[in-house]
Amino acid sequence: MSFSFGFTSTDFSDDELDGEIQQGQSQVGSTIQSSHPLDAAHLSCKDVVQPLWENLEAMIKSLENVRISFEEFRTPQNNTVLYRRELFDVKHQLMSEADEGNDEKVELDILIGETSEDLRKNVYEGGLKSWECSIDVVDSLSVSDAQLKNVDCVLELGCGTALPTEYIFSRYLKEQSKSGCKFILSDYNNSVLRLVTIPNLIITWAKTILSDEQWIQLQQSGNEDIPIRTDELLLTAGFLEAFYQDIKERNISIDVISGTWGRCFSNLIPARLDTGKEILIISSETIYQPENLPVVAETILEVILSKQPGNVKAIVAAKDIYFGVGGSIMEFEKYLKKRIANAALPITYSTYKVDSGLKRSIISIQ
Repeated sequence: MSFSFGFTSTDFSDDELDGEIQQGQSQVGSTIQSSHPLDAAHLSCKDVVQPLWENLEAMIKSLENVRISFEEFRTPQNNTVLYRRELFDVKHQLMSEADEGNDEKVELDILIGETSEDLRKNVYEGGLKSWECSIDVVDSLSVSDAQLKNVDCVLELGCGTALPTEYIFSRYLKEQSKSGCKFILSDYNNSVLRLVTIPNLIITWAKTILSDEQWIQLQQSGNEDIPIRTDELLLTAGFLEAFYQDIKERNISIDVISGTWGRCFSNLIPARLDTGKEILIISSETIYQPENLPVVAETILEVILSKQPGNVKAIVAAKDIYFGVGGSIMEFEKYLKKRIANAALPITYSTYKVDSGLKRSIISIQ
């Protein structure tokens, strides 16, 4: 199964839109009444990648001597500065690795336009690109420091380019704090974590922490013939070691986990969430499929219910309707409302509408 997010309301008649919404409602409704969503059969199929904690040090090591291009951009609402690896640069690395026999051809085919997809179910979930709702989350977080005041653990589900985590990471770096902060980054694809998630954090660290002299020295490593550019980074062994050691000294912990959500994922996560203050869960553009909408909801609810009341907050950002797919903010709210009422859960939620042409929303849960 494959599809693209590139639809607009002008591509459908009103009847077609109504049909898609009703279909999504029917699928989500039936999921609520069946077995627990985290135990759904489709999550354990043989073609579904099962969750696995990745080795961060090995992932960083795999980037050694890679020159990455990146862009600096600002969010539309609050003008917050963010950095992300250029998509053309990811394509270039994938092509280079394909020549060497690496097995990430599907991502490459999708990115270079060999298919008409943004993602492919159970194969590639679209994380190499940045999606609008992740930027909405950054704007929301940057409005008030109070939202992050006591947070010492961030769990980003379906992180992709991890722009919300990047913002919180940069904020912690600027505070010059050593009180400690843990980041748990989840994406279906190992390649996404390796090619954009971790590189974006490395770029952010470099732009936030390094002096001009350090920026040059760590890339040249004594070879003054190596060109230095403001929008590129040569990830030398010394550069990567400096990043790794610096985050350790600042008591920053980064855990990365690939694979699907579900019961296995939810069993793996709690051991890494033993923190002293508050946990913030972030999930952007993850409820587009009706069958996965309850999985996202239950993954979040399990974490909230496993901790003391008030210790966990969650932010879910999404388009109001995913045309041609079936997921929607309305269905997510409907699922939460029914789940909370049926089990008398001590959980509340509220919805904020993003000011944009394409209707998008952010749901806060606690």
